[in-house]
Amino acid sequence: MIEIKHDNATQTFNQVAFQNILQKIKLEASTSENNPEGLKTEFKWLEEIGALKIVLPGELLDFNKPNMPALLNMLQAIGKANLSVGRIFEGHINTLYLIHLYANETQRNHWFQGVREHGHLFGVWNTQAQNGIEFSTQTDQYIVNGSKTFCSGVGIINRALITGNINHENRKGWQMVIVDMSKIADDKIDKESWKPLGMKASQSYTVDFSGYLTNESDMIAHPGIYLTQPYFSGGAIRFAAVHLGGAAAIAENTIEYLKDLNRTEDPIQRLRISNIMMQLVAGKLWLEKAGKNYDEWADDKNQEDELIAFANMTRVTIEDICLRIMDESNKCIGARGLMAPYDMERVFRDLSFYLRQPAPDATRLNVADFFINKQKATHEFI
Repeated sequence: MIEIKHDNATQTFNQVAFQNILQKIKLEASTSENNPEGLKTEFKWLEEIGALKIVLPGELLDFNKPNMPALLNMLQAIGKANLSVGRIFEGHINTLYLIHLYANETQRNHWFQGVREHGHLFGVWNTQAQNGIEFSTQTDQYIVNGSKTFCSGVGIINRALITGNINHENRKGWQMVIVDMSKIADDKIDKESWKPLGMKASQSYTVDFSGYLTNESDMIAHPGIYLTQPYFSGGAIRFAAVHLGGAAAIAENTIEYLKDLNRTEDPIQRLRISNIMMQLVAGKLWLEKAGKNYDEWADDKNQEDELIAFANMTRVTIEDICLRIMDESNKCIGARGLMAPYDMERVFRDLSFYLRQPAPDATRLNVADFFINKQKATHEFI
């Protein structure tokens, strides 16, 4: 359940309904993986209970309130039900947060209204290959050239935040732009580009935006602001929460599997279950502390380095925890437990793929540099 420590928000979110929807999403996960419609039904369910608007002003997890621990709990719960749904939902939250941080009032009102009244689903697509995004001037508009890769949720995303290079007398650098995906033709979407080990249901295709026309009203703030710290690195705790949700699903399924086989009296299996659950609880404690730190430090210029370091620590620690849980579960369930129709076959594939986030080694080195260079850091974290 989502735990909120203040009671002045408009309570429009039914948490019992949320738990029921999560159960439905979990039960549909095996079939939705191969559904050509993607996760359209799952996100329709989430929209109907108010999950898509939950971080908007006046809602239960309003970005203007210190709600990060509760938001991380929600992301973990959705990831536990289906990691692909969690990935796309986290991208939606990420986009709304960037709009919250950097868009002007008119833009915020417009895009937030789309979520409230039309159930618009947002996503952030920043990754690109050699043919990345460029914006060029065309009279009073800009024309987009190039593609984005790993575009999670293509087909159900209504508004995509893309980034690209712009070189104009008034704008130079890495620019954020909101794209209306209803204006992107189907032949611009390369579905053959997505042949992953796991996370198939996220449908993270390559999209060619060449020829799309945009203007100043679609551009968020000035170029370069997308990489502003501590928000850029600090946001890693959100996808780490979804990762831990996948590990929680593995832990739960492992115990159920052993119960079905009457193997829970085996002392070796009990030791493995103990190891799994201690790792899972440790991950939950890391997320709880990371959420509290974010709420306290995100807007404090004197704590930027601390926030980034703790977010980096959380991200790589959660990765390690997930890998340890997967290893222990593997030993518990053996080859038979990793075969369909058991859910673990899919969850293992999804989590193995989703854990591959950019620059894990560089992230660890940044943590080391922080502690080497900041004499007071140890006292801040303990």
